[in-house]
Formats: sequence, structure tokens, C-alpha cells
Amino acid sequence: MDAVSASASLNKRKRCAFAISEDSNNARIHSESQTQPRRTRQKPGGLCHIAPALRGSIGAPEIPVLTTKDSRIIQRWLEEHVPSYSAPNKNSCSILGFDVESISKPPWMPERASLPDGPATIQLSTPGSCLIVQLSQCGDGSALYAPSVLRDVINNRNIIKVGVGIDDDALELYRWSKKSNNSSSTKTFPRGVSSLQRNRENNVNSSTLWEMTSRFDIGCILPSSNASRRLGLRDLANTILGVELEKNKKLAMSNWGLRHLSPSQICYAARDAWVSAAILERLQRDNNKVFGLNALLEMEFMKKQRSMKEVDERAAMRKRAKEEMKSLLKQAKEGDIANDHRYEKRMKELAEALDIFRPDPLPSFGDDAFVLPFY
Repeated sequence: MDAVSASASLNKRKRCAFAISEDSNNARIHSESQTQPRRTRQKPGGLCHIAPALRGSIGAPEIPVLTTKDSRIIQRWLEEHVPSYSAPNKNSCSILGFDVESISKPPWMPERASLPDGPATIQLSTPGSCLIVQLSQCGDGSALYAPSVLRDVINNRNIIKVGVGIDDDALELYRWSKKSNNSSSTKTFPRGVSSLQRNRENNVNSSTLWEMTSRFDIGCILPSSNASRRLGLRDLANTILGVELEKNKKLAMSNWGLRHLSPSQICYAARDAWVSAAILERLQRDNNKVFGLNALLEMEFMKKQRSMKEVDERAAMRKRAKEEMKSLLKQAKEGDIANDHRYEKRMKELAEALDIFRPDPLPSFGDDAFVLPFY
């Protein structure tokens, strides 16, 4: 293609905010095709994409995906796709599929050591649309520069966040925001900055903890699931939705801090959040009495859900107990304290601590909650 043709082709792309152009419907990307999702720049600050259809016994259609770091774009997406976000009724509820991607920093990739810690992207999804927020592109990647509108959604009790291993993601967000708050409180200012300016900047982020509420982990939702064995999204998607979800470890460990994510990264991230939203939509359609929004919020596991502060403290206690137990086992193996009664007593105490501070069991449901077979 010559330069003139390439320029003409580029100019044909239709700028959009949230809707994919009609031209893209004439070039649908099927799962059998290797064609990557096309993207068009929107105003201001985001890109629209199409995640290809999924194969499987039932399969799933394409979904539009929006990538951005702009708080205005995030707010407009929420207003369009999350009814309770802008509803005048304070009791209005919504559900969002949720997932997080972080920058992997294995020892064999030293070039990533200087990249931001914490979450690189947050994915929010409904059954019909997905939003990918690139946190790593917000300022220096710390929570201080993250869009407050996104934090408000995460902390909103009337918006149920659904996923697998969602407490782990929520804990990562909480610690990430806590670290930023701690660094902000000890910030030094150059000479010439007035006390008013100092107080204003210190107070801006005084309540910016990301304390996710209304978390719904669907890892043990199926009646055949073992309470101690959490199913992954791939198994759940195949069992409940009849779709094949590709899980690529190399892609999962890719650099999620890039300014422009690859089409493969976008599809991978979007579908992870989408699956959770689609699963819950299916369950609500089959049995709204059990899986309806208000019904879920009234369930014991939701009403007694621990705060992220408590989840953090309990996780820290487990970590310390495991580290001490590992150290004692090493000493016993070397023969230093194997026959010491204090060793046995301490090991027993540590085992009890691990039991006391173990993670709460995931919500599970009986056969009568489902319309089986799913398809």
C-alpha cells in the first residue's frame, strides 16, 4: 500500500466515544480468524476496540472494549453502562465483572525492575461492554494519580464486583493505595511553598484508600466444587456459558504497563472481566430469586464481609506465621531444635494461628439454585 492509500485508509476511521463504528460491523472478527481487533481513537483520551467472538459449545459474540486513563471517559462509560452509578435512587444496585492485571517482574527480566508496582490495569465489564483503565499511565502509576471516579466505584457498596480470586485483587489495590497514602503524608515540599498549599495537597488524598466492598468470588459457586478448591475462569466459562476462554501464561506475564496495549492483551484482559459478568447474568436469568442484585446483597457472606483493613491484617498475620514456621522447620532439619519441647509448642501455636487467620470460605450454592444442565 502506497503512502497516499495508507493516508486515505487512516482518514476513514470514524472517531467515537463508546460506540464502535458501523464499518466495524462489516468486518466482524470471528474466532476462526487470526485478524486482530481494530481500534479507533476517540475524543478525548481513549481507544475503542472489538474483542473477537469466542468459540465453544455455545460461543459468545464480539464485545466492544474501551481503553483509557481519562476520568471523564471513565465517568461517561459508567453513566452509560452501570445504572446505579448515576441513579437518583440511593438503593439502586448494579453488577460489574472485575479483574486486575499487574506488571510481572520475574528475575530474568531485570529491565522491568523500575516499572511501577501495583496494578497496571483495572477491567470493569458488563455482559455487553468492557472498560480497561490503564492505571500505570496515570502520573507515576501510584494511587495518588489514579482517577477518583474509579475508586468511588470500587468502594461503592451498591455495585457488586464479581470475579475469581477477587479478594486477592482487592488486597493488592488496598495495599497499593495505602502505600501511596503513607508516602503522601511524609512528602517534603520545596522552599517557597505556602502552608496553605501544603495543607491543601496533603488533605486531597487523605481519604483515598481503595477499600473494595461488595466482593463476590464465584470460584466455588458450582455445587460440585470443593470449598477448598477454587475453579478458574476458564473452567467456569466452559461449564456455565459454553465458551472456550484462552488462558495464555506468556500473555498474562507480559508488560501491562505499556502505553498502547497489544490487541492480544486487550482481548485477554477484557474477556477475563467479561466472563464473570456474563456468568452472573446467566445465573440471574435462571434464578433471579437467588442471584438477583438485592438477594445477593442480603446474603450472609455479603453482609458479614470483612473490611479490606481486616483482610490486610489477617493476611499479614498468616504471612508472618508461615515465615516463622518455615524458619523453624529449617532449623529442625539441621538438627538444632528437633527435640526441643519449645519447638513443638511453638509449631502448634503457629498452626493454630494459621487456622484462626485463614481466608474466609467462598460462597457456595446447592443444586437447587441452578437450572441444570446449563446447556
